[in-house]
Amino acid sequence: MASPAPSPATPLLAIAILAVFVSATTAGPACSESDRDALLSIRAALSEAHLGVFSTWKGADCCTNWYGVSCDPTSGRVADLTLRGEAEDAVMAPDGHPASGVMSGYISDHVCHLDALSSLILADWKQISGPIPSCVATSLPNLRILELPANRLTGEIPPSIGSLSRLIVLNLADNLFSGAIPSSIASLASIKHLDLANNQLTGSIPANIGNLATLSRALLSRNRLSGPIPPSIGSLTRLADLDLSENHLTGAIPDSLGSSGSGVLTSLHLGGNRISGRIPAKLLGAKGLSIVNLSRNAVEGPIPDAFTGRSYFIVLDLSRNRLTGGVPRSLASAAYVGHLDLSHNRLCGTIPAGPPFDHLAAESFASNSCLCGAPLGKCT
Repeated sequence: MASPAPSPATPLLAIAILAVFVSATTAGPACSESDRDALLSIRAALSEAHLGVFSTWKGADCCTNWYGVSCDPTSGRVADLTLRGEAEDAVMAPDGHPASGVMSGYISDHVCHLDALSSLILADWKQISGPIPSCVATSLPNLRILELPANRLTGEIPPSIGSLSRLIVLNLADNLFSGAIPSSIASLASIKHLDLANNQLTGSIPANIGNLATLSRALLSRNRLSGPIPPSIGSLTRLADLDLSENHLTGAIPDSLGSSGSGVLTSLHLGGNRISGRIPAKLLGAKGLSIVNLSRNAVEGPIPDAFTGRSYFIVLDLSRNRLTGGVPRSLASAAYVGHLDLSHNRLCGTIPAGPPFDHLAAESFASNSCLCGAPLGKCT
């Protein structure tokens, strides 16, 4: 008897079976059991009742469809844990309107069992409290991003934080951290973004902060830091944004600040401290510097007559100091001056005519010793 003719569906079925086989052999490995157990312990220490952030954390494979969890496709190890309380994805904004999540609890030390982590982000949850587990600084050698801002974390920054040699971003802003900035922080050889703003940190800025050769943003405002600004900070040739405002810093502005000539520093916020001494001439003449706020200090002496045609200031606020002398005439040569505030000083003399002075309000020059001329009253 002749064999029956093959069904037309047979080739299609073979192709489908082959596709399943190929998919099964090329898909990344499932997450390790130890990583899954660590994630479940992290979840057990946290509570989020309204958005269901952890509702997808079920099943054996934590590398597949677990919200905020990403794995290395080769090893199957958890590489990224990213949970943001103000994200705009389908979980945090199911109706297209971003929600503001609230999560309480603490960071379990089981996070240190995820020793292949590259990024750890628990941001903007408002109620996560307790300390950073000290093992984070010693057990996560691959960590490149550590972001824990806008929570209620307490205690000291782990003293061994400098051991994280691959760390690029350290953001602990808007918490309740206390104690000193660890001296080891100057060992973060890869750091680019350092944000410790709005905490309760005390003590001085580490003297060797200038060792952070890759640092581009240093945001340490709204703490209780004291002592001088380290001169080594002027050697940070990649530093673009420096904010040390609202602290208890004393001493003079280092002559090294803004003198590198690289033109990288664009914003400098030193307002609300106890800084004294004179303004370095090279600082105001620095190429690329567009925002300077030295207000509410005890800076004295004349304003350096160091402005040039390449000076471009969006904000230049020198108010509420002890500056003397007159308004520098070279300021008229600046390419642009937006907001200028020289009020509440001891300046005297005639305000130069022409731009940028002709578009400024009287408030820019108010409460000085004897300034006169537009926009103030006529000189007599």
